[in-house]
Amino acid sequence: MGETPEDVYEDLDIDPEGVEQLPSTAIQVDAHVHFGMTGTFPLRLADLFFTDDGAYVAEYGYVTPMFGLGTKKHRREATGMARIYAVHGIDEVLLQANVVNWVSADHLDRVVVHDGGRFGRQKITLTLADGDSFAYRLHDEDTDQSLDAVEAWTGRNDVGFERRAGVGFSPTASLRRFFGQ
Repeated sequence: MGETPEDVYEDLDIDPEGVEQLPSTAIQVDAHVHFGMTGTFPLRLADLFFTDDGAYVAEYGYVTPMFGLGTKKHRREATGMARIYAVHGIDEVLLQANVVNWVSADHLDRVVVHDGGRFGRQKITLTLADGDSFAYRLHDEDTDQSLDAVEAWTGRNDVGFERRAGVGFSPTASLRRFFGQ
């Protein structure tokens, strides 16, 4: 979003002097991918943070197609989390998230970005060394800059990075995972 804490304080008519300074873990974010969404029910919103020691995936909202997508709840939740990040940083995002998954850079095998094809959305997949993965469709309007930062991060951390064409979904592979094969 590009907002500074001062912008948010001004928008909300908050005196910056009155804002409590929260303790900090001093986590340095090298790349941030905002407004990802899983394809499972209920849909889960997520932000991905790539740091010095690995990647944090903060899942922070649950959305159902009828009462969430139809009422634009996913956009409100994502905007709210972007503002929390702008004001308080990653520490507060991790506290506010429903689920936080952390993967050390050593355990992350590769990051794959699908371009979404002609009709889909971009997708980012974090594939772990043990074969597990986290995958999110990207709903933010401008992800190119953050994905470039992720690519740079993977280069510094000896993690594979691939850009692929298409939607990044294989019905056959999905069924195999479902049946545990």
